[in-house]
Amino acid sequence: MERTTSRESTHTLTDPPDNNNNHLSHDNESLFSQDTLINPTITIMNQNISNYTRIHSLPLVSNFLHTGVNLYKSWDDVVNNKDPILTRTSSKNIISSLIQFKAMPFVTIYDSKKQEFCTVDFKIHSNHITYYTLRFPSLDGFTLYLVNNNSSNPTVDFEYMGSLFRIRGVTGTTTMLGTSPEIKVYVMSPESRENMLTFGVGDDERQLKRKLKIDNRLSRLIHNQDQRKINDLLNNEKPLVNIPIARYFDQGDVKMKTGDGQKKKNVIKHGTIKIFDHGLTTTTTTENNDVSDDMLVLCCVLLVLREQEYRKFKSS
Repeated sequence: MERTTSRESTHTLTDPPDNNNNHLSHDNESLFSQDTLINPTITIMNQNISNYTRIHSLPLVSNFLHTGVNLYKSWDDVVNNKDPILTRTSSKNIISSLIQFKAMPFVTIYDSKKQEFCTVDFKIHSNHITYYTLRFPSLDGFTLYLVNNNSSNPTVDFEYMGSLFRIRGVTGTTTMLGTSPEIKVYVMSPESRENMLTFGVGDDERQLKRKLKIDNRLSRLIHNQDQRKINDLLNNEKPLVNIPIARYFDQGDVKMKTGDGQKKKNVIKHGTIKIFDHGLTTTTTTENNDVSDDMLVLCCVLLVLREQEYRKFKSS
């Protein structure tokens, strides 16, 4: 796995990995440390920001013989045919689910042990607000809601482990085309809570199908399609840290050959997830010193939104 310390520059999160350039300028090191470590009281997902000393670069790959996509710890793992840390399955079982009268999830994601790690359902709340429900059976059945703002300035909000997150770079679920090359996950300030689309979210007991109750300042503006006030509210809320904690780079469907001899195979590289990690919590799905469960959850969020963009791009 590609790992570096938190002194690495912001370019590691904005540029594709360059294996031939591991030396960073002093200016970039100081810029990064000032942006993130100058305030030691900042906590993200119940961890002090000074604990986020790792950066993972995780390739997203598929091959010609199997459906779905695989997220690996490193490119070396792809070459050496090691198991992926997460696998997103396709919707190939729609017919069998209809026969069994079961609703198909939007996405199912499996961990490195091939156990169900995350199931995802998609629902429409209103004309301009939709949401995904992510359930994590192996994490004590934890449920996470991704709430989509489908105005002309689309964003996605969610909460996890006491932290607020806002995602930029999505095109929204109601547009016809998915053209975003980069999806960024920002940690928002606790003071932004009342202006997040997740504020006050809960089950609406009036709805027979357990539709989420979403009624807050931002949702009302979105319902009224007051775009100027929507933009003002979004622009007034600043991230807790200017650098995204995670981001997905779309690299297109690049056909590549890996390995040699019996290990040689053809794969398609779709993109890379770059993510900061604290690496302090005991993981339930991976070995020690690997990607933490918290970061696997954020990876699932990015895989879901990447799937949203990809399906629209492919008109599926």
